[in-house]
Amino acid sequence: MNQLTPTDRCPGNTGMPGCAPAGDPPSIATPSYTEALVEPAGVFGSPAEVVAHPWFTAQEKRTILLSWARDELVLEQVANGILPELKPRSRIDAVVEALSCFDPQAAAEYGAAAGAIRARKLRRAGPRLARLRARRA
Repeated sequence: MNQLTPTDRCPGNTGMPGCAPAGDPPSIATPSYTEALVEPAGVFGSPAEVVAHPWFTAQEKRTILLSWARDELVLEQVANGILPELKPRSRIDAVVEALSCFDPQAAAEYGAAAGAIRARKLRRAGPRLARLRARRA
């Protein structure tokens, strides 16, 4: 894998990863690449913000969105496996849509995985719903 230099990340080449372009002073509120990679949902309000981020490269955005997609998929899988009656507030669909801008194949794979988790949840919910209805009758 190629290592990115500060010049790749920063047109102004201030030497700081995730720094502002020339003319814009770096802000303490500017997220670093590492912060965005570790906890994308904590750094960005939506996957669209990653796509529109002015300082990250396309490869960095792709990697951040892959991390976010993995996190959202785990959220759906765990919530559906442990407490299937919960409806997790997953943003996997929005993340997959944003990821498709940079890696359509990975986006399709994550979308298919999310679909499989949801289908499994529906298959398991069928017998439970029938038992609940039978108890109420």
